[in-house]
Amino acid sequence: MSYRLPPLNGLRAFEAAARHLSFKRAADELCVTPGAVSQQVKALETALGVQLFRRLPRGLVLTAEAEAYLPVITDSFRAISEATARIAPTLTGRRFRIGIAQEVVSAGYGAVQDLRKSRTVQTRESDDLAELFDGDLDALLRRSEGTHPGLHVDRIELTAADGASQTAALFTLPALAGCHEHRQILRLLRGQTAD
Repeated sequence: MSYRLPPLNGLRAFEAAARHLSFKRAADELCVTPGAVSQQVKALETALGVQLFRRLPRGLVLTAEAEAYLPVITDSFRAISEATARIAPTLTGRRFRIGIAQEVVSAGYGAVQDLRKSRTVQTRESDDLAELFDGDLDALLRRSEGTHPGLHVDRIELTAADGASQTAALFTLPALAGCHEHRQILRLLRGQTAD
């Protein structure tokens, strides 16, 4: 049986842009440029023959067709992700590995201490991006305002017991950005409850 599917890159771009209602934030998540997201969505709209977004000066609005389409696409990606997790031997039984820069560990941020105590992740002190690129780590938490091509970046405001705060960056391999563990880590670091 052959499935009639639209461009899969377009579906990823649409799903991310629809969640964020922003091509820029979708681009950050997917580690591409906003222009690439816009082009992929445009190609998807052309393939479907349906407009998915109303493009406004201050953002995006889903059309009625997109509102009906988005839950199905999101559920499909979740199902693919869960099926992959079940059969991927390298992921089974392995905890998410996070390097945390020594200066972030020693600053005494409560959220970082909670992360280090979590049973769902494996943490160790590291500030070496090469370990991330080599696959020895899944994510790296460090103080950094920079971006690194090929990595997904989340900015996090960390607060110490004395009230001092610092912006840190969680650099994650793009294939793992948005996975269940990644979302849990972000919630923990941002002081939000888990789902």
